[in-house]
Amino acid sequence: MRKGAHPSLPLLFLFVLAIALTGCVSPKSVTTIGGDDLSRYRKVYFVAGGEDPRGVYPRVESRLRQAGFNVTVVNPKGPPMNMQGTGFVISSDGYALTCAHVVTGVHEATIWVEGVRYPCRVLNSDTNLDLALLKVDGDHPPFHSLRLESGKDYSLGENVYTMGFPLVDVLGTSPRLNNGLISAKVGLNDDTNFVQVSVPIQPGNSGGPLLNADGQVIGVVSSTLNPMGILLRTGNALPQNVNFAIKLASVRKFLEASQVAIPTNVIAGNFDQAESAVALVRSGNVTDAELKEPELYCACTYQSEHGFNWHFHVIGIGFVDGKTGKLIFRIAEGFGTVSEDKELDHMFSVISDKFFPGQPNPFGGG
Repeated sequence: MRKGAHPSLPLLFLFVLAIALTGCVSPKSVTTIGGDDLSRYRKVYFVAGGEDPRGVYPRVESRLRQAGFNVTVVNPKGPPMNMQGTGFVISSDGYALTCAHVVTGVHEATIWVEGVRYPCRVLNSDTNLDLALLKVDGDHPPFHSLRLESGKDYSLGENVYTMGFPLVDVLGTSPRLNNGLISAKVGLNDDTNFVQVSVPIQPGNSGGPLLNADGQVIGVVSSTLNPMGILLRTGNALPQNVNFAIKLASVRKFLEASQVAIPTNVIAGNFDQAESAVALVRSGNVTDAELKEPELYCACTYQSEHGFNWHFHVIGIGFVDGKTGKLIFRIAEGFGTVSEDKELDHMFSVISDKFFPGQPNPFGGG
């Protein structure tokens, strides 16, 4: 991942949670529910960001697990967990390329090609260049593959295309095609390993092929400028269509370093044929059922005061649906007079009753 650029972080969820948990100062418990069936949720991404002077976040995480949630802790400043991106097959025997940040820190990945799931091994990863090489495990039919253009000189204003799986929770799991222009023959900070493109890039596009009009690979979609970072630096500007792709020459060097022969007998086709070689990629060994499992993002905000016992001045915990981005549950308590742990136990008693109805409540709820 290049400095100043970033792949798809759950900024929407963090923004919704920040709004949801604002204004929680209340002398009594307040519960807001945006959906009736909360019992279907088990997978939770706990966003443990921001200052935590009282060490509250580990206590919230522990209680989430005690309640029965399947918890993954997310650092908003780090790589996303359970990342989803795009990749593409480069040989009939199951070698595929994607971005390194899509599979950061794992040895396994899962791809879906034409809707069929294939577990993979991560054979090699270059985090500086942001490329990763995958190999499909086990028996499989011969894959359709994309052709890498034999040689590439980039021209300003050249038409380029992306194909991938952006915003799958909103748009679905069919590949999407988009087009734009070569904006610069270098990347961020004039990095010669990259080109700048005006093709719109959405979360999930990372690792997809940059194509020419003949459906040949001329690069790999990598990143976009961090909009919040640019906003903070400029004070009032958000970047528009400032995106980057790894140049084909750098891709070839990565494959040679990985000791993978680059196929030369692939017949160049069209976009419809290219569609059969583009892969949806998830980090880890993910089943079809897990892919469809509903997900939550959870965050906590609080202020503490010191009296006879440490207690909260105000605390709020909110849950956002990972697919829709909608707030579905919030509980907030203010001006507490009991210890922090007792306050948290009371809140999680309510949370357990709502998300795990009919099950024993580990926090003593009704």
